[in-house]
Amino acid sequence: MAPGWPDEVRGDAPEGSEHSGEIPAREETIADLFKAHNRALHAFLMTRLRDENEAREVAQEAYVRMLQLDKPGAVRFLRSYLFKTAANIAIDRAKQRKNQARLLEAEAVEEPVDQLSPDRHLLSAEDMEIFKRALLELSPKCRRAFLLYRLEEWSDVQIAKQLGIQPRMVRHYITHAGLYCRLRIKGLSPEQAKVAAR
Repeated sequence: MAPGWPDEVRGDAPEGSEHSGEIPAREETIADLFKAHNRALHAFLMTRLRDENEAREVAQEAYVRMLQLDKPGAVRFLRSYLFKTAANIAIDRAKQRKNQARLLEAEAVEEPVDQLSPDRHLLSAEDMEIFKRALLELSPKCRRAFLLYRLEEWSDVQIAKQLGIQPRMVRHYITHAGLYCRLRIKGLSPEQAKVAAR
């Protein structure tokens, strides 16, 4: 038997144990299997895993599972059972690796980083409120042209058709609305912003 196996596997079970007669038989069966097929099993696993250490680990786990069988002699084709067990372990490990890779990939996708300090964040919320009020202070056509252009990404020609005006007027509305809202956010009153945005 290969060195390094636990005492209970080597058959050093205490006298009077119910299984003291079964363990040496089980050990001998698995030892024979190991001697006869370990090299082939290792080569088989290398073709699947392509990693020396992992192939060894999977083979070892397969032998451990074989040792855990109540009656290894009851399995008609132990070699086939060993290889099938090893293949299943290899498949499980490959699935685990894929899942871990997916998780790592998901974690690696950077969340948008909010670079604003709490004060600036608050200021941005205030700016948004001023922006909303500024939009409501615009004429209905000017506001509609600006929103269709900025939010819906319509062309000036599409907006002109929608509002029944010339594309040139649409461009004027968009420029005026953008400038007016910026001035209001900077702190100008509605009257001052109207004058400055003309």
